Amino acid sequence: MRHATPAHRHFAFILTVVALLAGCAQTRRLTIVTRPQGAMVKLDGADLGPAPVAAELTFDRRVESHTITATKPGHREQSVQVTAEFNRDTLAIDLKPESRRFSFTVTPLPATISIDGKVVTPEPAPFYTAELEFTLDPKGDWTTHTITAQRPGYAPFERVVTFQDPDTNITLALDSQRKDISIASTPPGADATLDGKPLGKTPLTESRHPFPVDPSTGAFLPQKLTLEKPGFNPLQTTLSWDDGKEAYTFNLPIKSKTIHITVTPTGATVLVGGETLKADARGIATVTLDYSPVNDQGDLPIHTLTLTKKTADSEWTPVDLKIPWDDGKTDYSADLKEIVTRPVPLVAIEPTRTDDGWDMIAVASTTLAMKDVTEGPDKPSPQQLTQLPKGTQIDSITVSPDGRRILFVRLLDTGKSPRSQLVTLAADGSGGTTLLTDGKSLDLTPSFTPDGTAIVFASNRAGKRPGVWQMDANGAPGVTQLTGGDTTDLWPSIDADPKPRLFYEALVDTRPDPRLYMTQLGTTIRTDLIQSGGQQPRISPKGDSIVFAAVNEKTGKRDIFRMSDKGGLLENLTNTPDADESDPVWNKDATKIAFVSDSGLTGDGKPNKDIRVIDLKSPERPVQVTANGSWDDSPAWDPSGDSLYFRSNRGGSWQIWRVGLR
Repeated sequence: MRHATPAHRHFAFILTVVALLAGCAQTRRLTIVTRPQGAMVKLDGADLGPAPVAAELTFDRRVESHTITATKPGHREQSVQVTAEFNRDTLAIDLKPESRRFSFTVTPLPATISIDGKVVTPEPAPFYTAELEFTLDPKGDWTTHTITAQRPGYAPFERVVTFQDPDTNITLALDSQRKDISIASTPPGADATLDGKPLGKTPLTESRHPFPVDPSTGAFLPQKLTLEKPGFNPLQTTLSWDDGKEAYTFNLPIKSKTIHITVTPTGATVLVGGETLKADARGIATVTLDYSPVNDQGDLPIHTLTLTKKTADSEWTPVDLKIPWDDGKTDYSADLKEIVTRPVPLVAIEPTRTDDGWDMIAVASTTLAMKDVTEGPDKPSPQQLTQLPKGTQIDSITVSPDGRRILFVRLLDTGKSPRSQLVTLAADGSGGTTLLTDGKSLDLTPSFTPDGTAIVFASNRAGKRPGVWQMDANGAPGVTQLTGGDTTDLWPSIDADPKPRLFYEALVDTRPDPRLYMTQLGTTIRTDLIQSGGQQPRISPKGDSIVFAAVNEKTGKRDIFRMSDKGGLLENLTNTPDADESDPVWNKDATKIAFVSDSGLTGDGKPNKDIRVIDLKSPERPVQVTANGSWDDSPAWDPSGDSLYFRSNRGGSWQIWRVGLR
């Protein structure tokens, strides 16, 4: 056993004295931790370093407690008082983040508020107050909070707040929903405005256009879209949120109008765009017309409506009615003019000089006839004697000396080798017709002998060239050739001398003009009666003079002449250089001559053939017998002198007519 030395005993004594002086002091070892870790720890103001850290705590009469303080950026400073009664080995200090109290106000309407994605106002609220905590991230930056306000019909409002924000009173201003809109039109190039704001010409795109809502209903307010382009009606419609729709295409409305056309007379047909419309009982036709512009300048088309009317026996001149846009005018009227004329084909057998001499050629043309067959209210209306089928071609006509029968030529084949027939009928048109020739040859220009027992006519029945032939007026067999040889002979007539003479028109191959010949029947001697040419000779019933037509070489038109039966000096009975005159015929007393003149005019202003009469006592004052406007020719006297027979196309077909002279 080791015994204490005096020195040891002295040190122990000192410790005992110190302990007695300290009043029972206690020392305790304490480990300090922080949440979060790494906070700086101070013990009674003295730095201990970052937690976790160990500390020696002594308690006595003078020091009854110690202050432990933890600090960490982004957190509030935290101090803890530790007394002798603290009996744990570890002290944990929880540091709270920094925080600020923010007030949020929503405008213009309450909204649902969320903080960092978490809804804090289940019902829409006009305002909200919250204490928000902030810390520093590993980079030393303050953390943030995202505040969101949402309400149907509005774009979500989002605001980020930080610890350093100078103002804690935040306004959450809801904005309208926005979207990109594209507007196209057919056709393009329309000027677009949206609620009065010009957007430009289509196609166009408007970026982030707002669509506000009605605060009282929450419904989107419609916005008025207007598209305008020259020549089109303005298009007005509305745009809304439309579930976020962005692309819009519109067809520009075409101008159109429904027009009412009053047509006189009623019953007309209206042809428009290939469609046929019928006017109603009042004569009104209704049709809707579209006016699509014809160019980018907006010029509108002009529609043409054709108005027609045609019945079984009448026709009206078609009218082309122009219908422009006319500022939307809808009521129009048109008067149709009845067509009082009819086109009637005519075939004439005309002698034509060819390289082989004179030839009889069928020449086709179209004549104009009046629908109305009368002569007007102041003149007697003619009587139609025949009812020949439409299309029948009549040539010249003549009347028997006793006035009982009419003799006329009906053309059959009008081709290269024309043929015809001689036909008779009663002078009053009764009993039908009687054929005198068989139609195998070309028989033309007949006339009766003065006693009415025979007929002389031109015919090519013996060869190419027509000559003069004679047959019984009743059609008994036997036809006698009176001329023949090297001439083409036409228009024969016989006088009443005891020794009858034949007068006719002769065409000689060596001469360009027709000749007037006379031959004593029963002889072969013929006399050329005229120095210049002549046509259609007719011997007077008295046998002393001839009337005929001759061409004025200066005008190319014919006048009516008279000369002695033996030839000699000529007397121009008409002397009208501006008119063509032909077909002269004597009355029974040889005091008057009927003839044809084209000095009248048709409805379309063309020369028209009418019948006129000259009294040889005053030939300078011819009397116009027909003035209907139709083609009237080939006159023939009734022996009584009270009427004339003639060929006419009036009414639309060639027929034989009789007109009274008294």
